[in-house]
Amino acid sequence: MQHFIRFVFLLFLCLTLISYGWAQSPPAYKNAFTIKFFGLSMHLRQTPYPELFKNRLDQKGIAVLNFGGIVGYDRFVVREVISVRVEQGLYSDCASSLAGFTHLGWRGQIFRTGRHSLNGGFGPTLVYRRDWNRLRGYEDDGYFDRSGDWQYKFYWYGGEFEYNYQLKGQYDLSLNLVPGIPELVSFGAGFRKRF
Repeated sequence: MQHFIRFVFLLFLCLTLISYGWAQSPPAYKNAFTIKFFGLSMHLRQTPYPELFKNRLDQKGIAVLNFGGIVGYDRFVVREVISVRVEQGLYSDCASSLAGFTHLGWRGQIFRTGRHSLNGGFGPTLVYRRDWNRLRGYEDDGYFDRSGDWQYKFYWYGGEFEYNYQLKGQYDLSLNLVPGIPELVSFGAGFRKRF
C-alpha cells in the first residue's frame, strides 16, 4: 500500500509538471471539480452470491444499488480537451460493505457539440473494500488481495466515460460509466464545475 501511495504521488507530480509545459495558450477554464452520487452496479455475469446483495434490484443480483459518492478534480493541460484527473470514491458496495477507490489518470474529450460533451479517461486505480470473508456464505476466489480487514485490487488501466451537459455558465450535469470489465459496469450522476 505504501508503494502505491508513493507511486500515485510521484505520478501526479510528474503529470502536473508536464502539464505546465504543454499548456501553450491559456484555456477558458483551467480546472474542474466534480461531485457525484454513486449509484448503480450492473454485473456482467451472474454472481454466485445474490443473497449477499441486500440492495439488489433483481433476484439474480445483476442490478444492485450502491450508496456513496465520488469527488474528482481535473487540471486541464490542453485547453478544455485534455486533463489530469484525481478521483476518490467512497461507497457501500454490492454486499453493503464499506468500499472505495482512488484514481489518477488522463482525461480526453471524445466529442463536444453545443451543450453536450463526452470524455474518456484511463489511469491507475486502486479499488478496496472491507473483507468479504467475514460474510457468511462467501468463498474467496482470490481475485482481490488481502491486507488485514481489507481486500484490494490495483489496476493500471482503470478508467471511465463521462457525459456532461452544460447547464449554465461553468456548471454541468455529469453522468459517468465505469467499465469494470469483466465483473461489472457502474454508473454515477452529479455535477461538474469548471473554473
